[in-house]
Amino acid sequence: MSTLPPSSLSMVPPVVVPVAARCPALSDAASWTAFLADTSWGLAGLGRRRVKVRQRSQGHPREGLRLVVQSYRERDVVAGRPTAYARPLASAQRGVSSDELRGGVQLDLVHFESDEEDVVVIAWAEEGEPDLDFDGLEARPPRAALLAAVESLHS
Repeated sequence: MSTLPPSSLSMVPPVVVPVAARCPALSDAASWTAFLADTSWGLAGLGRRRVKVRQRSQGHPREGLRLVVQSYRERDVVAGRPTAYARPLASAQRGVSSDELRGGVQLDLVHFESDEEDVVVIAWAEEGEPDLDFDGLEARPPRAALLAAVESLHS
């Protein structure tokens, strides 16, 4: 209950919360799952795996590549590729150039299941913009795709 008389309530300045405090800033490379992880700190079953992806250049430098990165349970990957019915635990996509891939692209994979099992992360680059549905969760590496090297980073 307020101790101010009703006539004085109009004189109390409103509390203004700056936009930056209400809406966290996202980088251009952030995915919707990274946004979810940033805004749901402490949620059980939600984790983040930070990786660095590198791939040797093939031919002349290219722009406009879509990098797709996915993580799988170890048992769902055979000879470096996911089995036919394997379901990724997490995925991310990003627009890159071949020069960026040669130097290494760092990104976060946000997953919604426990880390109890060993996880394998695979990545490949293909022509196109990062416009796959669900951050590339339903994508599969083409048979002819050269998979990139993925290095796990500690946060």
